[in-house]
Amino acid sequence: MKWIKVLSSALVIIISVNVFAGSNDIYITQTGTGLTLTIDQIGATNIVGTSGARATLSGTSMAVDLDQIGNSNSLAIAIAQGNSTGWTYKATGDSNVGTFAVGASGDVANSDFDFEATGDSNVLTFTQGDSSTATAGNQDFVISGTSNNVNVKCNSVGCINNWTVSGNSNDIDTLQSGSADHAITVALTGSGNNVDIDQTDTTSTNVANVISSTSSGTIDIDQCASGC
Repeated sequence: MKWIKVLSSALVIIISVNVFAGSNDIYITQTGTGLTLTIDQIGATNIVGTSGARATLSGTSMAVDLDQIGNSNSLAIAIAQGNSTGWTYKATGDSNVGTFAVGASGDVANSDFDFEATGDSNVLTFTQGDSSTATAGNQDFVISGTSNNVNVKCNSVGCINNWTVSGNSNDIDTLQSGSADHAITVALTGSGNNVDIDQTDTTSTNVANVISSTSSGTIDIDQCASGC
């Protein structure tokens, strides 16, 4: 077992961590501009942050790449502030859990988040803009497998979601709120999938584009000015 803790504050920093085998823990608190962070965990029951002690990142122009390959890995990250920042999270295996809280204490503008899950019973919870201003958030999801659960909440002006979901019995929930410019595109293949889309937009048009080739599935789309 390896336990890694990184505490840093810098203008430009590059951190690369490669961990093999299982039961490894990583905790990071980073403040500064221009972070490049790469974490690869290969094996089972690896951890990056916890619900009580999340990995915390704050700064502009960050590039974060997180890969967990194996089963029953977990990740919990708080992006306190992060304008012009991109994150990539890839979970390969079964029963992996990822949690992102974005914009806890500062503005998160022009952000890009890419999530890819290959396997079964993986869980992603992503929240952006609940605690502070967020604009121009783009989230892309590629999911292949069964019984995966994705819950995305984007309280942002200009929230764009693109999903590609392939497999059975997946549960996908998204809420896009904020005053304007929401759009979602979904390509859905498989059976027994449950998709819920809520778009709240007070000043412009909500757009939902769903292409579905599925059986025994449920798709619910609500578009409203408030209260979705």
